[in-house]
Formats: sequence, structure tokens, C-alpha cells
Amino acid sequence: MSTFFQDIRYALRLLTKNPAFTGIAILTLALGIGANTAIFTVVNAVLLRPLGFRDPGSLIIVAEKSSFPVISTSWENYQDWRDQSYSFESLEATRGATIALTGGGDPERLNSRYATAGLFSLLGVSAPVGRTFLAEEDRAGGNPVVLLSYALWQRRFAGSQEILGKPITLDSRPYTVVGVLPPGFEVLQPADVFLPFVPWAKTLPQDRNWHPGIIAIGRLKPGVSRGAARTEMIGITKRLEQQYPDYNTGTSADVVSLQEQMVQNVRPALLLLLGAVGAVLLIACVNVANLLLARAASRSREVAIRTSMGASRGRLVRQLLTESVLLALIGGLLGLAVAWAALGPLLKLSAGSVPAAFSVTLDRSVLLFTIGVSLLTGLLFGIVPALRTAGLDLRESLNEGSRGSTSGPGQHRIRGVLVAAEIAMAMLLLVGAGLLLRSFARLQDVPPGFQPDHLLAADIPLSQNAYAKPETRYEFYDRLVERAKTLPGVRSAAAASFLPVSGGGGLIHFNITGRPPKSPHDFIAAGYRTMTPNYFETLGVPLLQGRLLTPGDTEKAPAVVVINSTMARTYFPNENPLGKRMQLGALPEKDVPTMEIVGVVGDVLQGLGDEAKAEMYLPYRQADQLLPVFQMSVILRTAMEPLMASSALRSALAEIDPNQPLVNVRSMEQNIQTSVAQPRFRTWLIGIFAALALVLAAVGVYGVMSYSVTQRISEIGIRVTMGAQPMDILRIIVGEGVRLALVGVAAGLAGALLLTRLLRSFLFGVGTSDPVTFAAVAVILTLVGAAASYFPARRATRVDPLVALRYE
Repeated sequence: MSTFFQDIRYALRLLTKNPAFTGIAILTLALGIGANTAIFTVVNAVLLRPLGFRDPGSLIIVAEKSSFPVISTSWENYQDWRDQSYSFESLEATRGATIALTGGGDPERLNSRYATAGLFSLLGVSAPVGRTFLAEEDRAGGNPVVLLSYALWQRRFAGSQEILGKPITLDSRPYTVVGVLPPGFEVLQPADVFLPFVPWAKTLPQDRNWHPGIIAIGRLKPGVSRGAARTEMIGITKRLEQQYPDYNTGTSADVVSLQEQMVQNVRPALLLLLGAVGAVLLIACVNVANLLLARAASRSREVAIRTSMGASRGRLVRQLLTESVLLALIGGLLGLAVAWAALGPLLKLSAGSVPAAFSVTLDRSVLLFTIGVSLLTGLLFGIVPALRTAGLDLRESLNEGSRGSTSGPGQHRIRGVLVAAEIAMAMLLLVGAGLLLRSFARLQDVPPGFQPDHLLAADIPLSQNAYAKPETRYEFYDRLVERAKTLPGVRSAAAASFLPVSGGGGLIHFNITGRPPKSPHDFIAAGYRTMTPNYFETLGVPLLQGRLLTPGDTEKAPAVVVINSTMARTYFPNENPLGKRMQLGALPEKDVPTMEIVGVVGDVLQGLGDEAKAEMYLPYRQADQLLPVFQMSVILRTAMEPLMASSALRSALAEIDPNQPLVNVRSMEQNIQTSVAQPRFRTWLIGIFAALALVLAAVGVYGVMSYSVTQRISEIGIRVTMGAQPMDILRIIVGEGVRLALVGVAAGLAGALLLTRLLRSFLFGVGTSDPVTFAAVAVILTLVGAAASYFPARRATRVDPLVALRYE
């Protein structure tokens, strides 16, 4: 142990004696380790750390599987699953929504969540203030009660326990506050208030095809595997298919981990980023290894003297590795500070790409990771220099005249190989960044199907209690749109249930008159949108055939519908869809009106990277007769900066209903940018890491060539004496650097062709072997290699031959 501390003290003395070397090495390692720590902090919080519930590994979601991409189920199917399954301790239900809070301040739209009474005990969560729901409250006719999130309790009610037992007004109805949930408690998504589930579910239509976003969450019984539960659920869904063939044909169920379901969208991107920062750290290790190899030359006599005094090779290697590990630990400590400073900007850049349910913080796991990476890094970059230094020839090292003995062809070759390796890794990162950048540029250039400039959007969800009657809804929306048209700087206004490029909107079954489905396998569905007149004109959506919706398309007029071009091609190929009739619902129903197709419009995208899907557009007054319209988004075309009209819109809304909140006010361009937050996040980060790798690679080439010039002073002097011109010396040195770069580029090219296949799912409009990207990166790295060699070469051209010949 005393020898160990002696090694540490000696290593500290050496590091302090060479501040320039120490500073460069520590800074290089801090950047590499800091980047890895920052990304691992996110990976640990999202992918590795268990959810903050009781026995989180046994929590599952029962997801419905059918021809449509949803995991939610219908109320009827959920009840059958719950009653017929034996694999779960209990199977509970939840559903996200929004609700208006009024009274005691400005009206506010809250994120709400309906939850069955047993959900909280299933998760092992109790209310630190008050209690959770009672069974008698979670049934039709139960007392209207509410649970507050800890954040809302603090923000809106100042953390006062006096709110318990008192009513608050939600959607114009009083709800008694019975409890406050723990800080940070979330289920799937953040929610401000929780409401009993069954009273809401009892208002749903008795339709197994109706999927209002119900998620079934359960806990496996001890000893029951997910596979066994999945097998049982498949059996249950087969029985339901036989019992309800018109609705459940082709419908099955899957049992998935709750945590896996929450992270499935972000997992690939996080693993990609973790691999990228790992490459950056390897490049940093190569740079520090080259620094240590260069430093070995100045320590040859020291090593030789220690060897002559009896130090074994193993003892010398241990001392040298102690220095490397100590250097890495100091770099790791600084890297922790770098990660801490970078974490805030990193999460801000993610723009919601990291699920809000996970608390991303530097914890004990992150600290242990940083220590482990630092130790591994120290061994990785220190082992080759340590073995080379400890294996020096004793006689040559003690000879005063052999100053360059430690820098023979073997060591120069090793340093060249290391530099080529870091250029190859930089090639991998730069190719990946280039592909993602070109993909993102292509994504940004996708025409959304309308004119997004000068558009202001805002969501207006109505209270189902205050606006229970259709006439009140009609009056409200009509007054708001007409008032919005008169606002200063507003050219036109409209409202719709779902706006473009929002990733929202539901699917609905429909049938075509005269072509009823022969079996449930023939059921068809399309996107469903409701809107006020002037919607297409406000957005700038082109009319391709027929006419648009007009103010005359009211609830008293014949039912009409406008479809998009994809729906026309899909369901009316090689024929004119105008005049054809269709009906909402999978099967024809006598009491459901048929709608005449009166127009075809251009496709409007719901996501820039998505293919256009079949969509139908209904006049909101006619749609309200079948499915009440409680939420619309208003859209304004302005002659000025769109957000400048937001205050006037709020005032106009307050004139109509002072208790109605205006939610998520944004420009349409902001809306589009939000829709591409995930690809922008990973493109930016990979780009930053690639730029860092490029800088480190350039530094590596510069270091090798600079050291090479120093060791070749005598040779350069001889060449100059024999008539070599400065340009000849420049060509030799720069040529050597370019050769190293080309070797690295060739190796990186081969690796990139293999590894970029992993990027396939992240790319849009760009192939994984895009020749433009590969060629551009190869040229950039070659030029960087030449530029990094140029400055040492310039120094070589200024060598005085007389001084050079006396250098040895």
C-alpha cells in the first residue's frame, strides 16, 4: 500500500512539472468523459433506472393489436379483459385528457387523467396529503372528486392543506379535492389532476370499435411471465372475436412492459448517441496516448536509470499506468462538471424528446459510471505507452548521444496507426452526422400541403358541462371565428378539430354506399376532421375537384363531406369520387345519414416525414350531430407576425366566454418545428460530437507531424544541405500527413458502409450509402489532415542546416 501511495505522489509531481502536457491531456479527457457522462445520465434515467413504482418490473400494459396502429382499447374490451384474465393481480384503466380549471384566478386548461380507483394501489402509490379514490367514488353516480398533482397544489393553491374537502371548478362542474399525489408522480404522461374513471366511461357509446384512448395497466401475479400472460390474453381475444365477430375480428392483444412502452420511441436515438460519444472518447484516448508516447522520449534516461537501479519492467509499467489513471480520474472529475453544465442545454435541446416522466439527474449510478469510464480510459490510453516506455533498451537510453532512440521507426509507426484510427472513427461520426443533416434538410423541405407562413393557431377545448347543448357550441364557435376575422391584421379565420402537422387526429370507420363490407376483414377507416367554413381557404389547401365546405353546410342541410386526394385514389380508383356517398361506421346503419362527396382537396400532412393518409373533412355542425365536437383549434391567417395577434385573440375569447381558456398558442411554423423536435435533437447532438471528433483528429495529426518534424531535424538539415528546397520539405511533411489521413479515411469508409445501416430508421430521403455524404466527408478529412500537417511542415522549412546538423 505504501508503494501505491508513493506512485501517486510521484505521478502528481510529474504532472505538475509539465503543466502544458497535463492541461491538454486533462482537457481532452474531460470533453470525452463529460460527453459520455451527460448522455449516460439521460440513458440511465430513461432506459436503466426502474420506474418509481412498487416492483416496477411486473408492471405491464395490455395493448390491443389490430390492423390499426393503436395500443388503446375500447371500454367494452377492457371490461372483458379485466373480468376474464387470471394472470394479473389487477388490471386497471387510465386515459389522458384536458380539462378547464376556473375560479380563483385566470381560467387554465389542465392536463387531466382518468384513473380507476385501484390504479394507485396497483402502482404502490399513496397520497401524502389526503387520500386516493374510494371504490364507491369510481362508479356511475359517484361523488365528483379530484386528486391534485403536487406541482398544481403548490402552484395554484400555495401548498395549503385547507384545499382538502373543498370544491374546485373543472369544466364548469364542482369537484371535491380529496388528496394530493406525491411530487413527480406521473403515469405515461404528466397530469395536473386525476379524476375517477368509471363515471366518465359510462358516458361512452356501446361500441367496441370506439377507442377513446383507454390504456389497460396491470401487474403480473408472482410467478407469471409476460409470455404466459400474453398467451392467456390471446385466448381471451379469440373468444371475444367469436362472440363479437362484427367488431373484434382481427383484434388480438399483447402484453408489454410498462417501462418498455414508455421508452420505445426514444430508445434507438439514445443508444445511437451513446455510441457516438463512445467514439469521441476513443478518439480522445488516442490523442492522449500519442501525447504519452511523445513524452516517453523525454523520459528515456529516467526509465533507464530506474531500471539499472533494480526496478522491474512490471514495476515501471505499474508506475506509468498509475500516472495515466490519475490523469484520467482528474479528467473524469472535470468531465462531471462538464456533464453537469451540459445537462440543462441538452434537455432544452431535446424539446420534449426525452419523456417527461423520467427525472434526469446526476445520481450515484452516474458517478459510478464516470469513475468506471475514467479508470477504463486511463488503462486504455496508458497501456501502449507504458509497455513501450518500460521496454526501452537500457544501454541506448543511458547513452547521451542517442536522444532519439525512443523514437525509432517502431514508435513512429505506432503513433501513425493511432492517428489513422482516430481519423477512421472521426470518419464514422462525420458520415453519420452528414447523413442525418441531409436527411433533416430533406425533411424540412417537404411541402406540408398548405402555406404555413403567417398562421396563428390556438386550441379551444370546451367544457362538456357548460356546452352540453349543440346550439351553445354552434353559437360559441361561430361567434369566435367571426370575431377573429375582424381582429387587426387578420386576413381570414377558421377552426378545425385537428390542425395539420400536429401528429393528432383519429381514425374512424366508414362504409361506401353500395359497397358494404362482406366481413370485418373488409372494414375500412380514414382520418376524421371537422371544421368551420373557410378552413381550406385560410390554410391555403388547393381544391382539386368539386367545391369546398360553405356556410350553407349546416346541420339542417344535406350531409356532405370533402376528401383528400389519397382517399380518392385509395377508395375510388379510376373513377370520379364526386357524387359518391359514404357513411360513418364500419357497417351501414339506417339511422346514420349518408354523406355526399362534394369535393377533393390536396393532401395535408400530419407529420413531415409521414406519407399522406386518407382523410375526410366534415362541416362541424353536421359532424356534431353524431359525435359532439367539444374541441376545436382556431387558425388565423395574418398580415403580420402571427404571434402579435395572440393578445387580441385572447381578448376576443374573453368577450365571448371569460371562463374559457386559450391553450397552446403558437405559430404554424412553431408547430412544424415542434413536430421535428426528435430528428433535430439527434442531428444537432451527432453533429456536435462529429465536430468535436474532427477537432480531436486534427489535433492528433498535428501532434504526430509536429513531433515527427522535431525528431527529423537532422535529416531535414541534411536534405537542405544537399539542395532540397523549402517546397520539397513542405511536400514531404504534408504528404506524410495526407497519407495518414487517407489510410484513416479508407478504414473509416469501410466501417461507415457497415455501420450506417444502423441509421436507416432515422433517415428520410437519403440512403445509408449516400455518395455525396461519403465523398464530402472523405475530402474534408483529407484536407484537415493536410492543414494539420502544413504548420509543422512550415516550421521544418525554416530549419537552419548548421543548427540541424548539430541537433544530435
